[in-house]
Amino acid sequence: MFGFGKKKEKKPQQSPDMAGTENEMSEERKAELLHTISAKQAEIAQKAGEEQAAVQEELGLALYELGKDDDAIAAFEASLQNKKSIGPGYKTLLKLYNQKRAEAAKSNDESLLQLYMQKMDGMMQISKDVTRGLK
Repeated sequence: MFGFGKKKEKKPQQSPDMAGTENEMSEERKAELLHTISAKQAEIAQKAGEEQAAVQEELGLALYELGKDDDAIAAFEASLQNKKSIGPGYKTLLKLYNQKRAEAAKSNDESLLQLYMQKMDGMMQISKDVTRGLK
């Protein structure tokens, strides 16, 4: 009568527009990202200081979206060397470091694990410096 003791079947919730395209990127978006990356790389040479840091952060975000994690890490690190800031680039870099640390732990690579732990500690120091107003 009331259905007590019966387990309901759970149906996976999936919107119709996202069916089968979870990790796939359209060709237009890939082309757009590649164009953005080449434009940002050309723009970096023309800028200096804080302006260059902002362009490098945008470059890193485009590389990350394209799936080029190692190149994105290099762009984010260069951006933070020019200007310490806590923004989308900082958060993405911290996420990438955590992924690399987890991969190193899974593969039992102690030296790589220590490297990414030190890099994450450096990121925490940047966070402290920015919130305190130090440069």
